[in-house]
Amino acid sequence: MRKNNLKIFSFSFFCLGVFGLFVWAEPSYAFNLDGFLKEVEKSSQPQAQPKKEELDIKVQEPPQQQSSDGGGMIGLGQSLGIFDKKTSNILKQSVNTLQALQPIAYKEEKAIGGRLAVEVFSRYGGNYDDPELLRYINLVGQAVADVSNRPDIDYHFAILNTEHPNAFATPGGYVFVSIGLLKMIENEAQLAGVLAHEVAHISQKHALQTLERSRSLQGVSSLTLAVMDKNPGMFDKLIDEVSNVLFTKGLDKNLEFEADRYGREFAYRMGYYPGGLQNFINKLGKSKAGGKSIFMSTHPSATARYSILKKSWSRYQKASVYPVLEKRLLSALKRPNKS
Repeated sequence: MRKNNLKIFSFSFFCLGVFGLFVWAEPSYAFNLDGFLKEVEKSSQPQAQPKKEELDIKVQEPPQQQSSDGGGMIGLGQSLGIFDKKTSNILKQSVNTLQALQPIAYKEEKAIGGRLAVEVFSRYGGNYDDPELLRYINLVGQAVADVSNRPDIDYHFAILNTEHPNAFATPGGYVFVSIGLLKMIENEAQLAGVLAHEVAHISQKHALQTLERSRSLQGVSSLTLAVMDKNPGMFDKLIDEVSNVLFTKGLDKNLEFEADRYGREFAYRMGYYPGGLQNFINKLGKSKAGGKSIFMSTHPSATARYSILKKSWSRYQKASVYPVLEKRLLSALKRPNKS
């Protein structure tokens, strides 16, 4: 039902954009910082231990082995003389090390993302106090999230009180843009592209992909709230690792290129001019402010990102008919109309 309602909302929002009207629908999931912090605090408190049969722990059992030398193809290879015993042991250890973590469920993803969201506020100036602007950002963000590849989760959008042009996404649906970045954006199509890039990180589970390869999770077949509650030290270490990736090292460059492509596509699906993201990347790369931006320092170069997006531009043959909605963004930011 919510998905259908969101589709109706998205279509209405697009119609509003095309005709330049300002009759906004109230967002369903506006970011409420006080409520969010209380929710995170509550979730961090010790919980009553559920009954044993209710614990959501899925342990992947090892395959049955025929002997102490091991079974399966490795054991067979050893018995036939293809592998010597030393080689077989090395191969077994490699299989155990590379064993994939079970996919992280949404409630665990949201717990991880919520913890990281608190860190985003702490690191980058806290919440920017402008309810009307936040409402506008939420409307644009919810619209592109609705047409993303993962529209069935709750997305929350917040504005950071820092002049540095930054944008972040944490697992579970949390998206942040700084007031400094918003001041650089020229139209709503660019804003939609930036927000859609961050939504793409969530919809494609980029941070979770990195987390699931973490050495800290070796030997853990399923990361659940119960497991994290029993081993808070492991959870803290995982948060530190993901924080280092998101705020210092950056994701793998191919994941950033993918977020650019999906972000542009999500904005286009919503009805925006699809060149908004690449135009903003180009502008940010040329500006002095871009040098202080996490959005740039943890990403591939603006030149590389712009070039890759331009290579696939031919798929948007009728792009010029889609709106950029400059006046609406200027009004939301309380900036004078340049025209």
